[in-house]
Amino acid sequence: MRKKQQKQMPLIEPASGHPQERELEIISQIIDRTPTICDYVLQDLNEGKVRNRNAGAQGMSAEQLLRAAVVKQLYAFTYEQLAFHMDDSRALSRFCRIGIADKGFGKSALNANIKRISPDTWERISRDLLVQAKDENIDKGRKARIDCTVVESNIHKPFDSIQLFDSVRVLTRLLYKARDEFGIKVTFTPTTLLIKI
Repeated sequence: MRKKQQKQMPLIEPASGHPQERELEIISQIIDRTPTICDYVLQDLNEGKVRNRNAGAQGMSAEQLLRAAVVKQLYAFTYEQLAFHMDDSRALSRFCRIGIADKGFGKSALNANIKRISPDTWERISRDLLVQAKDENIDKGRKARIDCTVVESNIHKPFDSIQLFDSVRVLTRLLYKARDEFGIKVTFTPTTLLIKI
């Protein structure tokens, strides 16, 4: 059965005092002060059919999963990069509560678990953090800040021949539109393009 937090904290190396480590420590304190957000993540983790919740590996705790998702978003890591940096970085291992003797998590485990956190859970986490920010006079919550993240997609490489074809395609479309809207006569032949007004 998944757990909200580990019963006994693993052995973790001490902090070095780097500015990014201090930032992670502040985020860690916010997570610790708001225990309800780990409860929301735990609900998502324990949903679904499980044959025997007391058998097999324990998997990620809700707290580790939430912290891994924060690191992924904070540094814009892919799942492969996230798995590497969580295993390689002392600061990220400490933040994600992965001890010295712990094995860490692979990219497929991170991917499968982080995707289990529902949009409704993220909404509730945001609301709880906003309430906490209002109580501590950090932010009033009147404005929304939106980040547009670039996503890799399947586009063709910009070869000269492809760009030339795209230009011809767009010009042809515009000429047909001009013909239909303004009555311009356009004649296409293999070697020439004649426009008669």
